[in-house]
Amino acid sequence: MAYSIFNHIQGKKGSRWAEFLRETGTENLMLVAIDAAKFTQKALICTFYGDILVKPFEFDASMTGFDYLKRIIESEKNKNRLKEVVVGIETTGHYYEDLVRKSHSLGYHVRTLNAATTAQERQTLLNWSKTDNLDLMAIVQSMIHGRGTSNELASGDVLSLQKLTRARRELVGERTATQNLIRMHLDHIFREFQGKSVWVKGKREKVEPFSNLFGKAPLYLMRHYPHPSDILKLGEKGLRDLSIRENLKIRDNTIQILLNYAENSISQPKASLEGDIFLLTQKLDRFELLNNQIGELERKIEDLFVGMEGAVILSVPGIGVVTGAELYAEMGDISDFEHAGQLIKLAGTNPIVKQSGGKRPSYFCISKQGRRTFRNITYQVGKSLAVNNPEMKQRYKAFKERGKLTGQAYIALGNRMIRLAFSMIRNHTLYHTDQENYVLVDEISKKLRVANTKRFYEVHVLSNTCLSA
Repeated sequence: MAYSIFNHIQGKKGSRWAEFLRETGTENLMLVAIDAAKFTQKALICTFYGDILVKPFEFDASMTGFDYLKRIIESEKNKNRLKEVVVGIETTGHYYEDLVRKSHSLGYHVRTLNAATTAQERQTLLNWSKTDNLDLMAIVQSMIHGRGTSNELASGDVLSLQKLTRARRELVGERTATQNLIRMHLDHIFREFQGKSVWVKGKREKVEPFSNLFGKAPLYLMRHYPHPSDILKLGEKGLRDLSIRENLKIRDNTIQILLNYAENSISQPKASLEGDIFLLTQKLDRFELLNNQIGELERKIEDLFVGMEGAVILSVPGIGVVTGAELYAEMGDISDFEHAGQLIKLAGTNPIVKQSGGKRPSYFCISKQGRRTFRNITYQVGKSLAVNNPEMKQRYKAFKERGKLTGQAYIALGNRMIRLAFSMIRNHTLYHTDQENYVLVDEISKKLRVANTKRFYEVHVLSNTCLSA
């Protein structure tokens, strides 16, 4: 349903709620507050004026439980001659999602409520306690005051993309933790393999045999020749022959450093380190598995994202496939938003502003009253743009000159990218820049595989050209 008046103090969602109340009539509404949980859920049914129709009752988190809830709702609806059912559900983990979908399928008006909103309502009750019944009362009060949103959950490709990108982020976290464990075991087995403090031109500097500890050559040596005695046994000729045979591309300088470090290593004898060597091998297996899984996920994300409307943001320098996919997945369907500022608030990266009595406004830290996953990717996007996008790099320098901290500058750039992405997706446009060396085909081909580069042009370039013609 579309409404022409959006001048409510709570904006678009407030206007829709007010219009819904006017059309239906508050005396014709039934409110159903649900406290979602993994196994046993709780509900309360009352009128818009707070008169309890059914006291708090439990139902299991399955279809049998939902059917039981439905029977009670329909019975009370018919008994009290009410027209519309409004279901209020707090966004607890992911347990609320099935309830939202099922309630939508029955034609109920669903309001999803942030946990911070219900916490605020509990405070207004002047009660520091927290029980399931108080939670239900807080949900009811939130619905009466028009809190929450009626937006449906992400579905289809957007939901799939969101799950894939979040799964990848989780695996990347596991990989980082595994890398730290590998470093820990190396500290016991061959500490100097990671680097050593040496005198260079009268100064102490850390000199590392390998620029990337988790490259092909160091991973091979860690698995097959982890101890200093193994390196010394190979010797210079053995290391060089091994490099040729396994295509490790170990430089002569690296070989000399390794031999020197192995000869002067502080490590214990190999026989005393069997446990650490065994655990190191296990961690290397896990690292390899995680690398393969992340690579598989990234290919799946690319194949899915390239055909979606949000893929136009790949034309922005500094926005890679994974970063762009994650940003779009967290933005979701933008059709229900009027301006990008609403998305920034959804991420919780909007600054807190305090101003009163005609005084100049004071700007504080970001609110963090939004979605954490959205906030994380906003920061990462800003960080990437500050390094890889020439125009954004200039803005980053300007932010720093104005006294902003590095993290604040990244958030500011991330917010700017949200505004840019919102405009590009809504208007089906590609990135425009005055940079002389910017070529769209080069920008896309370095991010996508050949088949997906062709697909990107078919979906986002040729189709738009035809439309504009």
